[in-house]
Amino acid sequence: MRVLITGAGGFLGGALARRLAGRADTQVIASTRAAVDLTDAASIRRAVDEAAPDIVVHAAGRSYGAAQAVRDDNVTATANLVEALEATAPAARLILLGSAAQYGVSQTCQPWCESDPALPAGAYGAAKQAAEAQAFASGLRVTALRLFNVVSTSPQGEQVFDSFLRRAAAAPAGRVRMGPLGAVRDFVAADDVLAAIERVIDRAVWGETINVCTGVGRTVRSLLEATAAAIPGGVRIEEDDGPAGLPWSVGDPGRCEALLGLRPSSDMTSIVQGAAAWVVAQAKGGADARSRA
Repeated sequence: MRVLITGAGGFLGGALARRLAGRADTQVIASTRAAVDLTDAASIRRAVDEAAPDIVVHAAGRSYGAAQAVRDDNVTATANLVEALEATAPAARLILLGSAAQYGVSQTCQPWCESDPALPAGAYGAAKQAAEAQAFASGLRVTALRLFNVVSTSPQGEQVFDSFLRRAAAAPAGRVRMGPLGAVRDFVAADDVLAAIERVIDRAVWGETINVCTGVGRTVRSLLEATAAAIPGGVRIEEDDGPAGLPWSVGDPGRCEALLGLRPSSDMTSIVQGAAAWVVAQAKGGADARSRA
């Protein structure tokens, strides 16, 4: 089985490439932004033709930046990938990594189901929704995984938890200043996301939209405070006043459990402990470097 992974230079794409590389039945073709420009139709068509994939995991994209850049790296890139697959590898199956941002603002604070209308409020959610619609409108066999707030034991992106870890590692006097932290989020461990992707492949689950989430909401503040408390000596979080952006986003994991046999864990203990250990290691490394200077 030949699996082409776009965005293999990023966190999830890279982690997935390493995970699948350990399988005897899989040949991984890792595509990075430096090697292939997904916004260039000719470039991606050559890459797909050369890779001749059985399965493509589309992990490339952009979650922040100017609106046009977000659209180019999500919508245009996905359209080019779909067209390339239809032209050179029409039998290939496609896994899209989408986002909870596709749902938008909840009026009821009931866990989002895949059948709920997708009415994204921001540029990123709108781009992910447009990309997903394009893929399902093609003649390809597609499954879209809508990822909720992915967290890991080290900062890998630009979300609030990542920002907190970086600041905590460099915090003077054990103080970290953050924006408003009252938003409720469905945090899901990166390892559960990778397991969901692998199960789509192993169970040949195609033609589906699936939330990858825990079904449990908690404030961003609670996760940060738990991590701060796990750091020896503690870290004091100073929080700005004001609205917390999108106030609530929690998913229903029922379809993930039914189709993939996977219910991501809502227990963040290993994430909190691992993240605290990362902060300590980074802070010690910085202190050692300063003492040698």
